[in-house]
Amino acid sequence: MADDKKKKDGEEEPKKSKKKLFIIGGAALVLAAGAGVGVAVMMGGGGKEAQASEVAKAEESVATESETLISLETFVANLADPKGDRFIKVTMRGVFSDEAQANRIISDDLVKSRVRDRFITVLSSKTFADVSSPIGKESLRRELVRELNKALGAEVTREILFIEFVVQ
Repeated sequence: MADDKKKKDGEEEPKKSKKKLFIIGGAALVLAAGAGVGVAVMMGGGGKEAQASEVAKAEESVATESETLISLETFVANLADPKGDRFIKVTMRGVFSDEAQANRIISDDLVKSRVRDRFITVLSSKTFADVSSPIGKESLRRELVRELNKALGAEVTREILFIEFVVQ
């Protein structure tokens, strides 16, 4: 027994093959590369086709049973800055509690024109300082909801969602 113990202590263990290490390392590298590609695709690397698909799905979907999402046009207006060289470009969607009222924005030219007029009036009355902060954007959002409800003649607009917001 003592001889067996000495034999084990005195013996050198045979060297392990590095082949197994290379296989494991290669597999880990392939997994990491695949994960990187997957994250890139999920984070917006899908291109314009994927974004267009998402936009189409969002326009068709209903947020809940009692809410309707309607895409509004893109609005471009000069800001009321003293120099007069700044403008705002905003694309929005509206969330409505009444689908029939919301669809009037799309189907009724008079309502559509009133909404457009009110939005351009509100946007062109703002300065860069009014819309550049998060608080200013939220204030603008509330004001646009009020104006949209006035144009529809009913309190059916729940919220305005900014899809694109550019100030230059």
